Amino acid sequence: MTTRAPLLIDLAGVARLADVRRPVASVWRTRFAGSDDAFPPVVAEKSGRSMFDAIDVAHWLERTGHGNNADAVADSAAAAAPADFDVADSAHLAVVDALLTLRALSGEAVGEVTLDELRSRARDFDPEDASLLTELSASRTAWARWADLLADAAYSPLGAARLLERRHVAMRSAHGSAGPFTADAEDLFLAMAHALAGEHESELVLSGGIGPALAVRMVQVREGVDLGVAPLPERRDLRRRLLSEGIALRIGEHGGADPQMHVVRLPAAGIRSVADMLRALDEVSLGMRERDRAMVIAPAAALTDGVPATDAGGRADVLRSGRVRAIVKLPEGLVQSAPREALAMWILGREAADLPVAERFTAVADLAGMPLTSAARADLVSDVMAAMGRVRDVRAHAFRFTRLVRTSSLIAARGPLVPPSSARADEPFFSGDLPALLDASRGELGEDAPAHALRTGEEQTVPTATVETLIAERHLRVRAGVRLASDEFGDRGLVVVDADDLDHEVSIGAKRVDPFAFAAAHASAQLTLPGDVVFRTAPSPRAWVDPDGSKVVAYPARVLRIDPDDPGGLVPALVAADIARSTGGAGSWRRWMLRRVPPHTRAVLGSALADIAARQHALARRIEALDTYAELLAAGIVAGRVSITDDAADAAPDPR
Repeated sequence: MTTRAPLLIDLAGVARLADVRRPVASVWRTRFAGSDDAFPPVVAEKSGRSMFDAIDVAHWLERTGHGNNADAVADSAAAAAPADFDVADSAHLAVVDALLTLRALSGEAVGEVTLDELRSRARDFDPEDASLLTELSASRTAWARWADLLADAAYSPLGAARLLERRHVAMRSAHGSAGPFTADAEDLFLAMAHALAGEHESELVLSGGIGPALAVRMVQVREGVDLGVAPLPERRDLRRRLLSEGIALRIGEHGGADPQMHVVRLPAAGIRSVADMLRALDEVSLGMRERDRAMVIAPAAALTDGVPATDAGGRADVLRSGRVRAIVKLPEGLVQSAPREALAMWILGREAADLPVAERFTAVADLAGMPLTSAARADLVSDVMAAMGRVRDVRAHAFRFTRLVRTSSLIAARGPLVPPSSARADEPFFSGDLPALLDASRGELGEDAPAHALRTGEEQTVPTATVETLIAERHLRVRAGVRLASDEFGDRGLVVVDADDLDHEVSIGAKRVDPFAFAAAHASAQLTLPGDVVFRTAPSPRAWVDPDGSKVVAYPARVLRIDPDDPGGLVPALVAADIARSTGGAGSWRRWMLRRVPPHTRAVLGSALADIAARQHALARRIEALDTYAELLAAGIVAGRVSITDDAADAAPDPR
């Protein structure tokens, strides 16, 4: 009789298994310590954390009815790990990933056979040791048995591999710039890679910084494009994932007839400093052939921002190659473990041989502060693909985000390669399309269209500016919210606006304070004025324009007040809209970019936007009233308190 090796789980894992918050698991451990059915005891200590037997915990949850997961016993393997397995260790992960891949390929369990049998099975699927044999040599019996349990808990070996990858990424979140991308970032890089791959056969060459989940999405290109993966040693994890996904994989040497599409993510193993990243970029450029293309993703500090003189030469060498066709600075927050760091992207392709060296150009774009919506991604990809073409293609394209600069000026630059002036993030649409889009939108509104008239033509513009700059120029003032105690609220009096109200503006007016008690307790506090912008920074930026004034703003919400005598082109509704699409975080509000309009337009635009906002507010209240009526109607019918009839049927004459 074999003894079961325990699967260990910490309190955070217990919370995941039970589908509760982390503190709840701690409460269970202490509250039921002296009961007849106590919480399972600690069985080990690991990195200073108390570890429990996952199976015992799962049975305790099932037996006592605690938690919100009725399948805790079946799911326990997915939340735990063997005692000698470290989820954060890439080598450990590779072994279990290989076991799961072998189970997916063979359809047979891996936990009840010898190591020699596992290796024999692996040779049938991996005779060249491209992804399995080396890892299986380090397999352990407890790990193989866990792999079977993990596959059962996740319903398939592939599901288990994906689950394990997510746990591995979460444990390595301290890796900063090398951490996982956000979903928006992945969607952008996927769209760009697919566009660069073109319509012909090509070989996809991925660096080690591209995780298996994103890599598989890149391989699954639209129909008609055949991509392979180069057999780089660091891509064994990707080849295992492709095998598990059932994707045919072409393994061959570099240098085939098909063009190569390189996707390089920096920093990577052994490549951390700016100088190292630029050397790696140079190696990619030197290794490219005539029809090859490359997308390099790295921190903006290396690719677009100013660099020390010792590194500027290395960046200039790559630019001299003539292959750098586009340089894009991306928004902050695209790397989950480095939310304040901005990424950048270089696109390399065919040398612009149809132009003299002195006339060659590079497309540059600054998307800092620009949300990566599907429309923004599509327009950026379109801009880059046009810049990759011939001169006639460039002249025929209406660029939204990019501008063309002489490559020679970039080579000589010692400061940022993408100055903020190249950004047009203040334009949510391409300006050339706006007249047609406005006409179409007014047509859809029908009788609800505002009455103001529009005319087309080139008009004066005012540049955007940061909140900090506008405060310094005295166009804006910021007012702190009032700290209110819970016992100050009542049913009547002054309307209170707090940070939560900004998520649901219809709720504004539900909270109030007595005006006399408020004045006595907060003698220096000021009420809002019409046109004040009430805003917050966390958990996400939100803002609302007070149309009437005389309201109390509760901390942590604050107020931005536009100077009526010198507004600097600011319109309250535009300010609120710009705040809503900005990034949050401590102190971020000072860097928010606000759009401005010419003085002769400001009052008319403000009035038009205020009218639209009033209509939206009225519609929101009608929608809320309809929602309430629908709920009450259904509740009344179900409870048998009311009945409902068809008025038309009741009014019809009796057929008799």
